[in-house]
Amino acid sequence: MKDLSVSRWEDFQEIGWHWMQDLVHVPFSVYGDVGQGQGGVDLIATNIRSGIVGQSKCWTTKSLTMDEIDKELAKTNDYPGPITDYYILTNAKKHTTVQDRLASGPLIYERKQGRFRVHIRYWSDLKNLDFVPEEVLLRIFPSLASHSTVLAAQQHNLTEFNESLFHTRRCMPLLISKAHLEWLESWDFRRGFVPQDVFDPIHLLSIDMDRVLTVQEHSAWPHWLVEGPRADLFKCLPAAKPLFQAVIAFQRGVVSEASTYDLEGKTVLAHGHDDPSAHERITSGWRQLAQGLLQQYRHLVEGASQG
Repeated sequence: MKDLSVSRWEDFQEIGWHWMQDLVHVPFSVYGDVGQGQGGVDLIATNIRSGIVGQSKCWTTKSLTMDEIDKELAKTNDYPGPITDYYILTNAKKHTTVQDRLASGPLIYERKQGRFRVHIRYWSDLKNLDFVPEEVLLRIFPSLASHSTVLAAQQHNLTEFNESLFHTRRCMPLLISKAHLEWLESWDFRRGFVPQDVFDPIHLLSIDMDRVLTVQEHSAWPHWLVEGPRADLFKCLPAAKPLFQAVIAFQRGVVSEASTYDLEGKTVLAHGHDDPSAHERITSGWRQLAQGLLQQYRHLVEGASQG
């Protein structure tokens, strides 16, 4: 929070009200006003008998020394309610006198009504202001308006991703069967060919995926979504994009190197090379592309780790 500066004590007190509620998880309210004999207390729990109180100290230049804290604690002798825990919320800089005192143990103050523990919370230690309502933040820090727009867009993107991931996990098992996954995992690509009846469904699916990516990335030709499963595939984006790309890469890797042959009464796609080095290059590439497809499917659809 170092980049956000609070210049008005009223603003810091309002933030302190929300800050206290976040710290102790009970409703709080402002106690009195300047010049009303607050007894070093300006934030109290709604249930005053709880004994949890706070003091917001808005300082923009000075450090919070132990002497300053002692002065605030002395004022509590005039506070009529019970005190069990006293929180000082400050935007002041840290000071060695306070750090040295806290290093020796909890800070305890004893007033005429009894003892209580003192807690010091620094503005500079806050990681975020999530506990403050957005409308309050934007009123006190108008510069956050642009950041708010960015955060809203990020939240929208996250929601969109989660919804598309959910749809991916419902849709993909209907389009890529368990039999095809088993084939991709077990097929010996060193044979130099793939059966066309097994490959054709992947080939057709890759065309659908390619069309859907084109529509999604360029907002072009929306009528392409009418055909086959493309409307459902579109709902899988953006989460399923890596899987789409893996299916398309496998299909193109096979088609770019293979021709149609008849082998033992079956139609296959084979590379047809006699050269051992070409055979190794092509079949190794097919195997790697198949493994990439499997990895993306298991990660996105089954939730498996990629590690």
